[in-house]
Amino acid sequence: MKRIQFIQKSLLLMTVLLTLSVACTAQSKKETTKAEIQHINANYMREHIYDFEAHPDTFVYKGDKPAIIDFYADWCRPCRQLAPKLQEVADRYADQLVVYKVNVDENPQLATLFGVQSIPMVLFVPLDDLPYKSLGDLPMEHIEGFLGKIGVKTNNQ
Repeated sequence: MKRIQFIQKSLLLMTVLLTLSVACTAQSKKETTKAEIQHINANYMREHIYDFEAHPDTFVYKGDKPAIIDFYADWCRPCRQLAPKLQEVADRYADQLVVYKVNVDENPQLATLFGVQSIPMVLFVPLDDLPYKSLGDLPMEHIEGFLGKIGVKTNNQ
């Protein structure tokens, strides 16, 4: 009789451990899901973000969420250092904002249009105001500060 109880308790314990293992694995997979950062060109910019031909003098944002637009180049070391931070922001705040990347070597028209003279240059775009511009590899605290300015509710607020 004691042996049967021992086997039953062991089976119950194994079932609980297996259930916890599956739940933890599912949670881990959820946390590692990466938000997609969209690499864009002039046509995409004009159609979905800012129609620079229709509004050449005033930035009129077309999006329904605040955005980050990262002007970068593949050869740029500070750009490569900033990229994982922007990916983390995209992952963490995917429901609140959109992150775009513009390769300045492939899109010189956009680089000229936005006055990019140094990279990385990042625009933090609120829904109803002009974008905030920042240069260089930003620390995460500064990125989150800009997020607050464009209406993203961060963990620090």
